[in-house]
Amino acid sequence: MLRKTLMSLSLIASAQLNANELDNLVNSSQAIRDTFKYGIQAIGGMANYARLGGIANTGIVDPGLIEKFKQDAYNQAVLDFRSATYTFDPNADQYFEEQSQQAMDTLSDTIDAYVDAATAVIAVTTVNEMAQDAQQAPDSREAMALQEYVDANDVLLDDAEVEDYNTALQAVEAAAQTAAAYMAVANDATLLDSADDAAYDMRVTYQESQTSYFDASTGVLTVEWEGQSQAVMLNMDGYFKADVDVIDEGSKSLFFTTSPEGGCWFIEDQTEKEACMYGP
Repeated sequence: MLRKTLMSLSLIASAQLNANELDNLVNSSQAIRDTFKYGIQAIGGMANYARLGGIANTGIVDPGLIEKFKQDAYNQAVLDFRSATYTFDPNADQYFEEQSQQAMDTLSDTIDAYVDAATAVIAVTTVNEMAQDAQQAPDSREAMALQEYVDANDVLLDDAEVEDYNTALQAVEAAAQTAAAYMAVANDATLLDSADDAAYDMRVTYQESQTSYFDASTGVLTVEWEGQSQAVMLNMDGYFKADVDVIDEGSKSLFFTTSPEGGCWFIEDQTEKEACMYGP
């Protein structure tokens, strides 16, 4: 805590010193500008009156002369300012934290949309479950029950339902990739430092950025600024997971265990069903 306090005091002192140097530069250069302005006005006035035969008094330009003390004050201010240290924080950590949360919210929305689109496919799952029961039954009563269910419910898959389902699933893939990329950067000190350094060299902050996006085909997360020919590009190749690992992780996820394919969905006793889904 003491070390942080000392560092904070040092930064404050440095900021105050730099502010004084900048103030001196503003004041000394303004003094010369004021003198310069007077000289221009004097010339303009003398020239206009000269055309009309109006004679300016001797010494009218004297206030427009740059005096030695003004010259010295300005030159010293420039030298002091040149040797001062100025810095700023591009705030990559805050930016990527915010972007990762927004991306996770988007992922949640796309998963909800997928669940809605999966309603028609859940009907197919129910038909399949009942058909397996009928297949294993000693007589045709289960098959008759399945016929009654099919007659009473809309279990056919139309083109629109299939398209909606496929589109929703692909949207989840894209949203998950984007959310993962932002989350990876937000928790990777090396990538954050690289992002800060790149923005610092461009003299921009991340809060000033125009857009950012992740291209899974190239594995690059890009942040762009309006009016900047350069962009910050972060390579995320090291964060890609093997398909088998993703599916294995998915088989242990609550999203899977509580789904129609998690092995618990069709248990009739609600208490047993919840115990199966969520554990005892």
